[in-house]
Amino acid sequence: MTRIASDVHLIENLDHPFPGLRIVPYLVEEAPNDLTLIDTCFISELPKLKSYITNAGYDFKNIKRIILTHFHIDHIQAANEVKRLSEAKLYSHWIEAGYLAHDPQYQGPPSHETIQNLLHKFGANMEDVIKKFGQFNVDPIIVDEQLQDGDTIGSLQVIHTPGHTPGHIALYSEKQKIMFGADSLFKSVLGVDGLFIPAEVAYDPLTAAISVRRMSQKKFDKLLLSHQDSPMLEGAQKSVEKAASVTLHK
Repeated sequence: MTRIASDVHLIENLDHPFPGLRIVPYLVEEAPNDLTLIDTCFISELPKLKSYITNAGYDFKNIKRIILTHFHIDHIQAANEVKRLSEAKLYSHWIEAGYLAHDPQYQGPPSHETIQNLLHKFGANMEDVIKKFGQFNVDPIIVDEQLQDGDTIGSLQVIHTPGHTPGHIALYSEKQKIMFGADSLFKSVLGVDGLFIPAEVAYDPLTAAISVRRMSQKKFDKLLLSHQDSPMLEGAQKSVEKAASVTLHK
């Protein structure tokens, strides 16, 4: 676990089916023994998540709230189990809440074919992935509170950033000048250098770019993403604005 700021931790080395990608949840300490967890992981990686929280000096029961930035499996598969172990409240954007509950079922990307193609591109195959991660399914997740743009959860402001999924959200800490961008952007992964909008796994890449530009209007120094080679800890706002402009002007 890496401490980004006095009350923000990055949880490292949680594996992902796409080689070299990883999934990065975050812990925000709102008060002593009062934690917010941003996203979870695959069920197979839950022991690592639990170990990181313990090694940081916390108890799982210190997690009081779990914010799911969107419903893609790598962010949510362990959510029900984390909720059970911690007794935390679950939050998501109101649009995502329906998809999390499987009502309605989401029909958008990434498709099975896209996932297969990406695995093949990076030298993996579905059979090996299933052996390690299990089947790509998630039981219905019922959130305790549905969010909308501008809401505040603890110290974090909700920014609705549709494009990757319809109800994708980023989270902004004005106090720490940190943007938790989730999957609005990827950074130097999947063979692409620098910040980029992951169009292959977005339902609407143009909307995603507009959301990233809107996100860039906040004042922040640090950008923390779910898929990155490393966190961006200075000059992040201008870099985010540039990434949006590159996509919008293609």
